[in-house]
Amino acid sequence: MRQILAIAVVAFSAAAIASGQEQSAVRDPKSIAEHIRKLDKERIQAQIHADVAALKRIYADDFIGVGPSGTVRTKPQVISDFTSGDLRFQSITTDDVRVRVYENAAVETGLSTMNGQDKGNAVPHDTRFTRVWVKQHGGWRLVANHYSSIVSHQ
Repeated sequence: MRQILAIAVVAFSAAAIASGQEQSAVRDPKSIAEHIRKLDKERIQAQIHADVAALKRIYADDFIGVGPSGTVRTKPQVISDFTSGDLRFQSITTDDVRVRVYENAAVETGLSTMNGQDKGNAVPHDTRFTRVWVKQHGGWRLVANHYSSIVSHQ
């Protein structure tokens, strides 16, 4: 009986320690920033491959996005445009990415290089972006996205 009690205490203690480590990792801004970067890479792949399940999981229901040409899209419009083929990307890369974490929100900024078409027209190749992520329903969701074209002043 003592052995069973001792084993139960050790198992309970290990579970409590593991849970505490998981909780502190979730609250650590560096861990959150890395998680946001990972999610954004998943979002990029979901866009390139028109992966509706991933897009539905990553985008918040009330998502609003502003493209480099000023086009505004909601989550249903994003999903519709990718599934219909109206919006297609062959490649998307990001650079100079910075993520700032504010408790249950994060702001991601950086540069984006895109090769794709929006309703038959080439999307602007070089842009700056701002994305807003919010923790909701137990996970991080993209709630807003804004692109600005980079104009060369020569």
